[in-house]
Amino acid sequence: MSFLFSALGGGAVKETDPQETVSKLVDRATHATLLEDRRAAVLGLKAMARDYRQIVGSAALSVLVGVLKTDRMDVEIIKAALETLNVICSFDEDLDGKEGREDLSRLFTEVYTKDPANVTVLLEILEEFEFYIRFNAIQFLTTLLETSSERLQECVLTSPIGISRLMDLLDDSREIIRNESLLLLIALTSNNAEIQKIIAFENAFERLLGIVLAEGASDGDIIVQDCLTLTLNLLRYNVSNQNLFRESSCIQKIPSLLLTHSILQDQQGNPVPASLTHYANTWNNQKIINAELILELVRILVSPNSPNTAMNQKIMNQGQILLPIIELALSNRVHVKVRTQALNAVGDVIRGNTANQEVLGKYVVMPSSKQTAHEIPTSAILCLVKTALSGESYTLRAAGAYCFQSFVFNNQDNQLALAATLTPPPFDSTSNEQIESPGSLMISSVLDWKASKADPYRAWFATNLLSHIVSENPRCQEMALSVKMDDSDSAEPISLLHKLMYALLVGCREGADIRVILGILALLATWLFGSSQALIEQVNASSGVDPLIQGMAAYIISICHEYNDNSEASFTQSSLQSLIVSRIGGDVFMSRIERLKDSKYFQKAALSFHPAGDSKMIPEVYFDAAFVDLLKSSSEPMVRSVINPKGKSAIAAKKNAEMEQLQALVDSYKLKLAQQEYELVESRNILAQTEMMHKEEVSQLKNEIATVNAKATAQSWTPQPVSPKIEAPPAVASSEIVAKMDALTMELQVKNQQYDVILQEQEDLLVCLAESDITIKSLKDRLRALGQEVPEDDLDDDEDDDDAE
Repeated sequence: MSFLFSALGGGAVKETDPQETVSKLVDRATHATLLEDRRAAVLGLKAMARDYRQIVGSAALSVLVGVLKTDRMDVEIIKAALETLNVICSFDEDLDGKEGREDLSRLFTEVYTKDPANVTVLLEILEEFEFYIRFNAIQFLTTLLETSSERLQECVLTSPIGISRLMDLLDDSREIIRNESLLLLIALTSNNAEIQKIIAFENAFERLLGIVLAEGASDGDIIVQDCLTLTLNLLRYNVSNQNLFRESSCIQKIPSLLLTHSILQDQQGNPVPASLTHYANTWNNQKIINAELILELVRILVSPNSPNTAMNQKIMNQGQILLPIIELALSNRVHVKVRTQALNAVGDVIRGNTANQEVLGKYVVMPSSKQTAHEIPTSAILCLVKTALSGESYTLRAAGAYCFQSFVFNNQDNQLALAATLTPPPFDSTSNEQIESPGSLMISSVLDWKASKADPYRAWFATNLLSHIVSENPRCQEMALSVKMDDSDSAEPISLLHKLMYALLVGCREGADIRVILGILALLATWLFGSSQALIEQVNASSGVDPLIQGMAAYIISICHEYNDNSEASFTQSSLQSLIVSRIGGDVFMSRIERLKDSKYFQKAALSFHPAGDSKMIPEVYFDAAFVDLLKSSSEPMVRSVINPKGKSAIAAKKNAEMEQLQALVDSYKLKLAQQEYELVESRNILAQTEMMHKEEVSQLKNEIATVNAKATAQSWTPQPVSPKIEAPPAVASSEIVAKMDALTMELQVKNQQYDVILQEQEDLLVCLAESDITIKSLKDRLRALGQEVPEDDLDDDEDDDDAE
């Protein structure tokens, strides 16, 4: 110890050189024979590492690695070596600035991880149960991961015991060790699919969910949050892990995570699980985070466009997972952040799944308290509409709108059911209240936009929901056209379409928020797209109108031109085209739509319309992504058709081209069918002749074989008193008979093979003929659906006769 005292300048007589001191300590740690001396040298390096990091790192890094390998049994020296290495490789802005090296931590980390064996040593050290060794080893691994994540991940993958050692830390009863190991695993799995797969196959899901349930699930503390975060890392964008999660029956455990155990007890004082929507449940910050992570877990399993979504949606319905999430989404007692995530989760679970959509459609929300017990139970869909129109925050309203969109996604029956609610229900004389329906509530929010001037998104969301009801559904579009609205200024009811046009006109004149105007225009464009029965009045395109509104108006005019069937003499394609060219101009008309598409608000439209920023502020959202896709895909050909008076309708031209292609295809199939019929007749004739010849040959061969057998039998059993001179001829005759029998047998086999080939060809021709019949019938059905006259022929008559039979 006197050496250390003198080396460190214990007498303070003269100032020692740090470089010289570190060199002496390194030499002592390397060559000292006594463990106490090596331990003291490492402790000295640890004391100098923070102030002289570059010197200690450059001189002692390899020595410290050697200590980890050779002095494994001594707790103190291993602990000191790990702490020193952690200081050397950690990034400290103040220390790095003091030494003038911003990349010291990265430099020393690269030196340490250059040899994968150094990382393997750390993973082996984790086997030691001593607290400080495990804790410091985890800390050092975390430091290496923060500084050089990719390299450390490679080293962990090359180590045969790496992942297993890290996963074993989850079973440590000491909470600090378990928490630190969770943080390390979270960082390790953030962007490496291979490590995610290996960890998942280490029984990770069962272990993590077991910890979550043991710690109280949603009532748990930060350990629950970390376990859920690690689970999400293992599942996000990893299809194989999602399959493993489902096959391990972990999806069925999700409902137990959405319970609270802190509000109810049985007679023995044991906690009783209760729903998170229970009136006695309270929401603290940690419970909110835990619930959001559980719901995000659900969303990852049913994310759109994932190959596992359909199967997971089915299991969630069978496992009674959907109903608890619906309760969270529609209960007013749930915190707004949790409700938002629950609405998005419900939307993902039901999107494109008819059975799950039906569960939501049948759900009824009961009054939430005794004070509201007199209220009428509300349907889930009406609650979604109310949430989207008047929710507490923009994100909650957007989530409600997304859930509504998922309810009608790829489900024309749900669209029709909602379209039937567009007509206002009758007045309830018993309660003196106007009964609300989803459709009538949306329409009133659009038409009465003045009542909510301070909240432009009420009308905007209403138009968005209405757009999804009539989108790509001709029957819903026709039903909407037939809706009549009462008007105080007129004795006769006015159509909904004219009411919307009037609201659009008034909004433009009175300076309504641009979101209201754009929402109505988007609704009209979606409604009128593909509908030849809808008419529209002239839209004024003055120079003082916002460019977004001008572009939307031009797009709607192009739709009216494209799908005009010329049934109204005063509103034909040619008259509308002449009006556009003369009053607006072709170039101006095209520029209106181009300017709309170039707008930043148009380009930034998102599916969930969840912009970044404060949810309490009004975000800059003007368009729905579904409408953006519609406009992008359809505007260009329609605008060309409008500005070119001599041109032909782009959609009509496309239809004609399709008709020509279909007709050519039909003709080719008819020719092919005629050829196949001719070949079939020829094949049948050949087959009949071949069968007849075959029967004759078989009969003849059987007779010959019978004769030969009879002769052979007679020669074998009848004694012949002949002399030795005439014994040879019968033997020769017998061999000739056997040869002839073999030849006849061979010929029979050949004939049988030829018969099998002809029979197979006949079956193939019959299959070909059936396929041709099906193809021709489907093509004729398509031609009839497109309005073309297709003459009936013998094939159709035969099919009708078959059906009649």
